[in-house]
Amino acid sequence: MPLIAPPSRRKTPHEPTAAERTARSRVRLYPCAAIFDEYDGFIRSLGFLRGRESAMLIVAGDEVLDNLITHGEISAAGVCVLVRRRRSGLTLAFFVDSHREFGEFARSVGDHAGARPRFDQREGRWHGLGLTMCGNIASSVSYRPGDLVDRVFLGFDG
Repeated sequence: MPLIAPPSRRKTPHEPTAAERTARSRVRLYPCAAIFDEYDGFIRSLGFLRGRESAMLIVAGDEVLDNLITHGEISAAGVCVLVRRRRSGLTLAFFVDSHREFGEFARSVGDHAGARPRFDQREGRWHGLGLTMCGNIASSVSYRPGDLVDRVFLGFDG
């Protein structure tokens, strides 16, 4: 009888299944004290995400939510969060009711003036650090204002 070699201890990279490559899920979150816990729990519940992917989406998503809350962008209608796996990677999207301030911010990011970290003397605090971090974690970040809905898209290479 031939001898069978023991299995290799070396791990092989995880090849996503067809279902994982096209998986998607969404949730609507409402402004409340537990919004971050609800968002983090939603991300952790997604079976099509691997550990590192979940961690990246939690860090980046918490920053986007914090900015939306801080600047009053989340109305009583809440924010819709979508996570979608594509062949090229992941998309994390946020959809909120339109606000004039968001449109102004999105235009300033195109000039790179609004995205860079900067210290506000009047408020005595830094702005833009979280969004800079999102830009470093994600492969792409885009802000799209609309007449009814403002959108934030973060892309992560797979």
